[in-house]
Amino acid sequence: MEPIRISSPADAISYMGHSLGYWPKESLVCVALDGAALGPTLRVNLPGTEDIGESYAERVAHAVGFDHDATAVLIALFTHQPWGMGHQKPFASMIRVLKRRFLAAGLLVHDVWIVGPESFAPYDGANPTSCGNETPLAALESSTLNAELVYQGSLIGQSDAPAIPELFAAVDHDAVESAMQAMATNPAKSLDAVYRIWVDLLDHGGEPTHGQLAEVLAGLQHVGLRDQILADMPGINEPMAATLFGATEEAPQWDRIGYSEKLLRQLLIIAAPTHAAAPLTMLGHICWWKGRGTAAANYMHVALTFDPDYHLARLLDQMLGAGVVSGWAQHKNTAYRNHH
Repeated sequence: MEPIRISSPADAISYMGHSLGYWPKESLVCVALDGAALGPTLRVNLPGTEDIGESYAERVAHAVGFDHDATAVLIALFTHQPWGMGHQKPFASMIRVLKRRFLAAGLLVHDVWIVGPESFAPYDGANPTSCGNETPLAALESSTLNAELVYQGSLIGQSDAPAIPELFAAVDHDAVESAMQAMATNPAKSLDAVYRIWVDLLDHGGEPTHGQLAEVLAGLQHVGLRDQILADMPGINEPMAATLFGATEEAPQWDRIGYSEKLLRQLLIIAAPTHAAAPLTMLGHICWWKGRGTAAANYMHVALTFDPDYHLARLLDQMLGAGVVSGWAQHKNTAYRNHH
């Protein structure tokens, strides 16, 4: 891929949408810079109140600082709050504190923009109490960078909410239950056979049969096999704990993970509600690896709707609530967007 060059505000804001894969709402977005090179993109929800103190800005600056090569940062506020003529600048105290925090961390804030539903503008105008001149959002579509990324196949979705296609479209409860009963007679041998089916599908890119889907879905009801398959998805030879937490220096094989996603989505077609928590949680785990916390949280919500006691979904939900970001998403050499 050719190097990405940002030469205008429209380029920068377009890049944020392409980097995240969706158009953020009520969000603070930061792009780290290593000289002229683009680093990781961070998106966090805007605080619900102006009175946020230092803690919010400190968390954001700390997260951007995970990229130890970063020297500067670009910032954009995506909000529906009014900010034009006759309105106060939204989140002015937060931006002041954030700039101070970044400066203390050795990061220069190059630019700050505010992006509304119809236009964007420099956050600081000629008058420090107001924003700069507005530019229609239509200018983003005609920006050079947006055109290049679209040509390369990148699209910006409307939201981070995951599409869960064909949920329960062709439920085969009996086939899965039958496979689970057969496994009970010789669990070790049966689960090993299911694991081989999974690996063979990944390695050869074949289209699974209905029977194979039922076998895999039955096998995923066993926590040990579920974790083994999750740890195998990235295709790297690292300890299971490090892989599950995305805490390896070696980048995962994102194409392999992508095909795993496809298989998991196919499992949801035949899964009854009683069998759905495992593939839903695994899909959410993949979103978390990618740094897409909102999508991951949505998957956890759906999984816990069907099984409120599903331990891995509850654990991931707590991690997401605490703002824990996967190690891979924090570093430009391992982050998902750098491979697509």
